[in-house]
Amino acid sequence: MKRLLLFSVILSAFIAGPAAGQANVTVSAGGVYPAGTLFSSVPINALQSGYGVEIAANGSAVGQFCTILVGVNARGIQQNITIVGKASVGSKTAINIVRFSGTCSVDMGDGTLAAPGVPFTAAITTDTNDQGTIGLVIGATTLPNAVVNAGSMTIK
Repeated sequence: MKRLLLFSVILSAFIAGPAAGQANVTVSAGGVYPAGTLFSSVPINALQSGYGVEIAANGSAVGQFCTILVGVNARGIQQNITIVGKASVGSKTAINIVRFSGTCSVDMGDGTLAAPGVPFTAAITTDTNDQGTIGLVIGATTLPNAVVNAGSMTIK
């Protein structure tokens, strides 16, 4: 009987999802940027993102963040800018909106060394199709929202 009760409590917690103020965010998505988007003087037209972040009720966050900004360098060759980091703080501001931030490394994909310890903030807004928008601030650069057109994003 104790095992059945314990199983019921665990199952109820799993079905209910995170407690109030908490959120779990998973993203495996690609999106497009509006024309004219630049990151460190590189024209960016798309992104590919994959991450999982857990935000606690106290505002702390844990999880991995990875985004590749897809652009074209001055010679007309695709340039992938890889941004990899760890979330440390976050919040769920609406049922379909979360923000989290932390530090990351930025590899410009041009042969230079990656820059470590760069602050980042991500704002995820989901829609009814498990897509939506991804807003990013990397260091001092605020990118326009990328519109997700492939994959999915969930906030629970």
